[in-house]
Amino acid sequence: MKSAPPAVRTASQFSSTLHKNLNDYALCVAAAGVAVLAAHAQAAAEVVYTPADIGIVNGARLELDLNHDGVADFKLINDLHLSTTPFGDDLSIKGAVKGNEISESNPKRFYYFANALASGVQVGPGASFRPHPANMAYASLTAFTYVSGGPWKNATNRFLGLKFLINGEVHYGWARLTVSARKHKEEVHAVLTGYAYETVTNTPIMTGQTTETSANAPRTNSPAFFQLGLLASGANGIALWRRDQD
Repeated sequence: MKSAPPAVRTASQFSSTLHKNLNDYALCVAAAGVAVLAAHAQAAAEVVYTPADIGIVNGARLELDLNHDGVADFKLINDLHLSTTPFGDDLSIKGAVKGNEISESNPKRFYYFANALASGVQVGPGASFRPHPANMAYASLTAFTYVSGGPWKNATNRFLGLKFLINGEVHYGWARLTVSARKHKEEVHAVLTGYAYETVTNTPIMTGQTTETSANAPRTNSPAFFQLGLLASGANGIALWRRDQD
């Protein structure tokens, strides 16, 4: 008795609608995967903030180590002038390492002035930085006239924009100070109240920013995550996703 020949298996054909849905699903999953990877890369960014309460009085010099590696990045100098013209005090900042720069305004006469930035200003690529020492505020007696000035004169909770190197790579940061310039006392007094920097190279930071913003963290309400959730729910999810694309 002859055995029955094996059944011939024929390739099944998906309907054109199902085939399109499967292709759409694959494309969306791939896009969502890219979005997830990008979100994780952004999440690696970190703002390191250090609170402070350090007075900078007449004749004082403060070394500012933004990233706590034991190497000063900038020097804040409260310089007491004892000469006759002028007699007084001025506060300035300079890079402690070659390549470190300060957000500065246009030079005035023989001075470069450090910008006194408000909160929420972006410090990063495209901003104006200069490598020169920069004056912040002064109070002097010149030719029997009391004078005071500078962008940091009597500034409260203003920010220095800072560009500095870590292992030869550019990073951005800020330092917050409150400064008083009392011309009749020929005296400038400053208090450093905090500073921060961004750990990722060439990544901007906002003045006053103390933690990584939500924009740089994974967002569970982003379109890619929402679409991936719909697709994972099966056929009904695919239908909803398709409706959302129309």
